[in-house]
Amino acid sequence: MDFTWLVERLVGVSGGAALLFLAALALAIVAMTVFFLASSVLALEGFARRARRPLGVALAGVGWWGALVALALAAGVREELEGLGATAPVSALLGASAAAVALGLAVVFAALRWLPPRGLGVACLAWFGLALALVGLDAGSGGATARLIGLAALLGGIGVAALGRFHARTGERRWSAPARLAGVLAVGSALLGAALGLWVVADRAVEALDASGALAGALAPLPLAGATMLGVFGGLVLLGLVPLAAAGFAACYGRVDWFIAVRYLVAKRRQTFISVITGICVMGIAAGVWLIIVVLSVMNGFERTWREEIIGNRAHFTVQNGLGPFEDYEAVLEAVRSSPDVIAAAPYLDAEGMVRNAGGITGVRVRGVDPALVGDVTDLREDMVAGSLEALADPGDEDPGIVIGSQLAVHTGASLGEPLLLISPFGGPRTPLGPAPRLARFRVVGIFESSFFQYDEAFTYVSLAAARDFRRAGPVVDGIEARTADPYRSQQTALVVEERMKERFGPLFYTRDWKEFFPAFFQALKSERVMMFVLLAMIMVVAAFAIVSTLVMMIMEKSSDIAILKAMGAPDDTIERIFAIEGTLIGVAGTAIGVVAAICVTANIEWIQAWVERLTGIDTLPASVYQISTLPAELDLGQILVAVGLAMVLSLGATLLPSRQGARLDPVEALRYE
Repeated sequence: MDFTWLVERLVGVSGGAALLFLAALALAIVAMTVFFLASSVLALEGFARRARRPLGVALAGVGWWGALVALALAAGVREELEGLGATAPVSALLGASAAAVALGLAVVFAALRWLPPRGLGVACLAWFGLALALVGLDAGSGGATARLIGLAALLGGIGVAALGRFHARTGERRWSAPARLAGVLAVGSALLGAALGLWVVADRAVEALDASGALAGALAPLPLAGATMLGVFGGLVLLGLVPLAAAGFAACYGRVDWFIAVRYLVAKRRQTFISVITGICVMGIAAGVWLIIVVLSVMNGFERTWREEIIGNRAHFTVQNGLGPFEDYEAVLEAVRSSPDVIAAAPYLDAEGMVRNAGGITGVRVRGVDPALVGDVTDLREDMVAGSLEALADPGDEDPGIVIGSQLAVHTGASLGEPLLLISPFGGPRTPLGPAPRLARFRVVGIFESSFFQYDEAFTYVSLAAARDFRRAGPVVDGIEARTADPYRSQQTALVVEERMKERFGPLFYTRDWKEFFPAFFQALKSERVMMFVLLAMIMVVAAFAIVSTLVMMIMEKSSDIAILKAMGAPDDTIERIFAIEGTLIGVAGTAIGVVAAICVTANIEWIQAWVERLTGIDTLPASVYQISTLPAELDLGQILVAVGLAMVLSLGATLLPSRQGARLDPVEALRYE
């Protein structure tokens, strides 16, 4: 029997199921992200309401301002301000950051003082929702968006119907905390789907009615206004709410809620199991932070190594002509040399060819250079392991000289002083089948070896005269390559040089930065880093859910204690704060341990690699494959801060539901069977 139709049907069904699974996974990740962010903001708001002493608020603000200034200086903001022409960049940075922190503290403190929690929450939701709606005006209404809208509305409707049916059958009057959460998520999903559906309908109606485009032009500034509103909201949280919450958290020290929270975390005797679970939560957060920082640091090290090799083997930027090779390059060369921040420049002429030797035929890039100048714009002179660049200058009566890479020498069997045939696919005599290849005889006068396998295998260097003869070209060059004082600011220097070239030699001259020659390579590194961060962040997500389960178990275990506290007059916010302090302490302890462990491991990674190799007898990083024998690592302050922020957001967000459940515990029900 022919089961082809069945296989095709199964493939189609599996493809649809995979697409549905990916859509559901994306929605779940978005929902979880929104939930933890909102929960962490609510937890910060609860701590911030405890910050009533002006001295504590001032100290927190000054400390936060100092931390932000230190981070900005470490991130190179001073150099950026100098590049923009600021006369006193440090003073400008200090003044702007101090004003921003003071304004954020004043606005958030006033909002917390004058608005009740419910009113403040409604105002924040309205502000945030309006900002998202305005930003979304620029997103369009494609088919994928419509499918996601329909899926969100469908899931929300199913959730609402299921919850309604469940409570109708059980006859319960009060909703439990999980049911309330599920109900909020389901209703929110349904409302979101309905709102976005109306949005799409309105967008298409506007497109149909606004034929002239006048209304679309009037609405064009609204997405920017929405982005500004989101920036203001994030700035108030970062510059105002965080230092106020830190002041409120410090104000809790020594009070009854702090005392109870610490006693619950380090419970003894009968509650030893809860203490063990707390330790596991701390280690989970620490492991997540540690792995993220170490793995990203190693990836940074590899990227730095490859970047340095690329920078060493290539100039920092090149000057080229839009029409191709150009004559009278001496004036262009002198103009590039005299440009600011340019320390060296040299002409070059490229050609494609094949190298023939007893070892075989290999495709290569032939670059004609000035032997006296090329060593100033690249690291070629330092990479020479045999021969010299100066031998390219004057071959005399012998064949023109050529410098090849070590890998090419191994593949072709060429050694110093031996002849080498360079084959050009074009330029030979005409035949009935087209132009025949043209042969040129060279002599190996040097061999270079870099840490970049691709360069050693594919690049060869000859003199400018030999390259012109090989290409059958006149006194022209393909461009000018230049080296700058700072390779990471070479793009700005290249733009300045480009403007000068256009003013002096016409609009056809342009520049290319070294990063533009390998865009796919660096984009792949960036994508790998992002995916690795997301995957490793799941460890901290699991630890956050462990914090939730730990606090829930603690509330169940301490329900009678909570009931007694409430019977004695403890308000709900005090009960909430007890468990919020516990989650925050777990997050702070885990984050601190993870950061310290990551810095120690990264600083001693070579010793750890050597110890592992001695223990296992395995060469973990063969130099013949990776061109390096030790793991490179480079700590990045921004990545450390992102890992710390993620850990604290998850830890704070995990405290919301358990603390609310504990605060709403009925003392009568909890003490009925005691």
